[in-house]
Amino acid sequence: MFKQIKDLAGNEFYLIASLLIFMVFFIMVGVYLIKMSKSHITEMSNLPFNEPQSNEYEEV
Repeated sequence: MFKQIKDLAGNEFYLIASLLIFMVFFIMVGVYLIKMSKSHITEMSNLPFNEPQSNEYEEV
C-alpha cells in the first residue's frame, strides 16, 4: 500500500488535500456538536412534535 502512495508521480497533492478536507470537516462538525447547547438540542429533537402539521390536501 505504501508503495502505491509513493508512486503517485506528482499527484500526492490531491491525496493530502482530500485528507485535510476530510479531517477539517469532521473536526469542525465535532466542535460544533460539543459547543451546541443542550436546550437547543432538546428543542430541535422535539420540533416535529411541537407544531401540528397541516395538510394542504385535507378538506376542512
